[in-house]
Amino acid sequence: MSKKSVLKMSALAVAFAAAAAPITAAAEVSGSLGISNFYLWRGQDLTSGGGNVHGSLDYSHESGLYAGVWGSSERAVAGVTTEGAPVATPGGETDVYFGFAGEAGGLSYDISYWSYIYPSVDAGFGDIGELILGLGLGDFGVTYYASVADDADGDKAIGDNNYLTLSYAYDKFGVTVGTWMFDAPDTDYTHVDVSYSPVENLTFTASKVVDNDDGAGVTDDQDVLFNVGYAFPF
Repeated sequence: MSKKSVLKMSALAVAFAAAAAPITAAAEVSGSLGISNFYLWRGQDLTSGGGNVHGSLDYSHESGLYAGVWGSSERAVAGVTTEGAPVATPGGETDVYFGFAGEAGGLSYDISYWSYIYPSVDAGFGDIGELILGLGLGDFGVTYYASVADDADGDKAIGDNNYLTLSYAYDKFGVTVGTWMFDAPDTDYTHVDVSYSPVENLTFTASKVVDNDDGAGVTDDQDVLFNVGYAFPF
């Protein structure tokens, strides 16, 4: 998967240009730096309990266009096996993303493309990614993730592996149900995350796999994962 996607790179350049075209004063640049006791990824601990440092730099425009980059210090997922288990790699992870978000009639929406870059396995921009569509109404949200990656012939395949989340937030609490739908048969699983933020930017999360197919790389016999994360916005 070392083949670079020129089309995706061009799309990123267009997104940045479109966002910068209107009045510059309408744009905003922000960032964050965060720490957590491990890398929690869709119901799984990717760092085997090891600490994780991560940060982001974001550009947004009042039109709804945005782009950014996110990086993690520790090993991270670089795809999945045919059994649905994550393939973890040392060397960290960098995510590049761009999208468009807004609201209409009380319904919020967010459509974006994310590219996951893993230098240690020669996965560059456009090799591994997801198209993501998020919808929100009040305290409820639904987000659909469709994989974008090279197939066996080197062509881009969309939606071979899909991930869906349903979420609800109330005051300082949040609940998310996430389900993997893999192309390989009998490999899906579902997890539930319950989060609590007693103060701004500090979040405690309990995550548990609650259902799995026989061929999934995880089982509902696994212990509950307890994650603690703090972010420093700037």
